[in-house]
Amino acid sequence: MKIAITGGASAGHVVPALAVASQLRHRGVDLIYLGRQNTIEHDYAQRADIPFRHVPSAGLRRHRSASNLLMPFTVARGILAAYKALRRERPDALFSKGSYVSMPVGIAAALARVPIIIHESDHSLGLANKILGRLATTICLSVPAAGPTPRWMSGKAEVTGLPLRADLTDANPDVLRDQLGVPTHKPVLLIFCGSSGSQRINTAIRGQLGELCEQYSVLHVVGKGNLDPQLPDRPGYWQLEYLHDDMPHALALADLVIGRAGATTLAELAALDLPAVLVPLPASVSRGDQLDNARAHAAGHPQRCRVVPDEQVTDPGVLVQACTALSTAPRDGQDNRSRPAAAAERVAELVLQTARRT
Repeated sequence: MKIAITGGASAGHVVPALAVASQLRHRGVDLIYLGRQNTIEHDYAQRADIPFRHVPSAGLRRHRSASNLLMPFTVARGILAAYKALRRERPDALFSKGSYVSMPVGIAAALARVPIIIHESDHSLGLANKILGRLATTICLSVPAAGPTPRWMSGKAEVTGLPLRADLTDANPDVLRDQLGVPTHKPVLLIFCGSSGSQRINTAIRGQLGELCEQYSVLHVVGKGNLDPQLPDRPGYWQLEYLHDDMPHALALADLVIGRAGATTLAELAALDLPAVLVPLPASVSRGDQLDNARAHAAGHPQRCRVVPDEQVTDPGVLVQACTALSTAPRDGQDNRSRPAAAAERVAELVLQTARRT
């Protein structure tokens, strides 16, 4: 049996896709990944030793841009490339994790009569999943729908949870502690904002670094190309461009997190019972899903979460105050750490059930 995987543009899409891929591989399934060349999905697929096929794709920008005029032509080329790859590889099903990367692959799968299973991380379907959901056999949801669902979702939606990497709770905090020389006498503050980082949050952290370093050992994942050459040897502060295989170790080392409010990030924080200061992407540069995610996470973990609006993050002392408020936060008592792979296992089983029916 062979399963095709697609989804990309961010770690929030690729990491859950590969969590499902890992479960499928454990069941003896052959895999093929379809996405853009020389991108995060290409990098992750190569690291996971999954054969990769290049498919052009382009997203719709939320502001006026000439690239929006070219997008339909790029998507059309992607559909053709994906159709050829699917006809050549002949997978029994396609698992799509969403984002614009999945659009041409999903449409091509429908044309090639390859059954489609999609997964949605957020509280509402993104644009790609709204389109591909109509073509899909099964729609997997991380959380129950926030409101009434459209008629076309009836009978094919299931709440599976969000697939997490299986090694999340097997990580060793001493790996990074020893590698970086992080002392044991201070709590560790981990800052990360997705695969590309956030220049705005990076600026805010650096502006409040003195106060933060008084309280914490600060581990700052800044994003590729965002290292500050003026801060290479500051005591109590470690800046890293990106963490891949070491990310579970960083989460195991952390006592507190500052980050965006992507669904995958929040699922990992909940699984590890980590307190967090969340700075969700504003609606001006997104569809508002992180605002919904942050509100829901704060409501479910009221003593272990503070939400700072993006427009306030650079205000003097705001991050320090939010961190201080969480410094004595009690544990939630909700320990999901024994089954981080449960959602990935369930999604993999649904993929296999769909593939067996073909």
